Amino acid sequence: MKKIVLALLISVSVFSGFAQSAEEENDDSTLQVMVPRDVFIGDSGQIQYSFRSPVDFFAFAENTSSNETMEIDLKAEDFLEDPLSCLVKKTTLSRTGINYNLCITFIPWKTGIIKFKKFNLEEICMRGKENISADFNIELNSVLILSLAEKLGATTLRPPKAPEVLPYTNYYVWFFLVLAVILFSLFCTAIIKLPEIIRKWKEIKTKISFYKNAVKTKRHLNMLLRKKITDADFSEQWQCILREYLEYRFKTPFASVTGKNIEYKIMTVTGGMMSDRQEHAVEDLTANFVRTNYIRFASGSIDSKMLPVEEHQAGFMKGEKKSLILSTHKIIEAFEKEDSNG
Repeated sequence: MKKIVLALLISVSVFSGFAQSAEEENDDSTLQVMVPRDVFIGDSGQIQYSFRSPVDFFAFAENTSSNETMEIDLKAEDFLEDPLSCLVKKTTLSRTGINYNLCITFIPWKTGIIKFKKFNLEEICMRGKENISADFNIELNSVLILSLAEKLGATTLRPPKAPEVLPYTNYYVWFFLVLAVILFSLFCTAIIKLPEIIRKWKEIKTKISFYKNAVKTKRHLNMLLRKKITDADFSEQWQCILREYLEYRFKTPFASVTGKNIEYKIMTVTGGMMSDRQEHAVEDLTANFVRTNYIRFASGSIDSKMLPVEEHQAGFMKGEKKSLILSTHKIIEAFEKEDSNG
């Protein structure tokens, strides 16, 4: 009889021990932590809720990463009694075996105690899907949102703080002021001298165009010297090249001006305002026009062949073409250089 009573006592003590252990394990299976511990209004805080569950919340998850973490769509109205009290930024659920950790990142908009209501975690995880297998309800503990003014004991607004001045700010200010004055002076000077600046710019553009015209004319003369053509054709093409040059240079037509009147035409256009070198160049140019006119129109005539002196015949002497081209180059240089010096 005593043995039976002893066995019953041992069974009862073992059962009560198991029940107490199971109860302790159930109490310690959930843990809620606030990070940081003190959260002020407008700050970002995080509720970390750890628990154990045999329910597989990742069964139908589509955004699960390799470290067994997924982001769930937990809205403020799902678990807050006052949805306007907080802004839910992000909610994640991670697991290690049957141990889960729910992290809710939020920003509180009011001070005091924020209360939560019970919500079904599996329903949140399976939102938009059918056949929810089980209910796993979670009810978070209330959290306290502190007021920074109350913690500091501030009852009135602080006076505005004077702006901090960076090192060497005064030097920078003076530098930019001086620079602004200089730029403004230059701007005013440019406005005053704008007509003169425009005139100078037009002169520069004109000189550049004259230079290009002279270079082009010299190039055409050099190409003409290498051509295998008759003296009459050479004379005609030489005159065409020089007439084009003179028309661009003096801005007046020279196509119908005779060779003897070239000098008079240039003097009329320039008003006689030429240097001695340019006047000599005009005389040489006129002589070259007269010579090429004679070769051009008298070439092949009987009278020209009967003339006793070679230089009076209607044809170029040996080396005369090259001399004509070199002489033309000097005439062009006299026009351009003397004009640029003036």
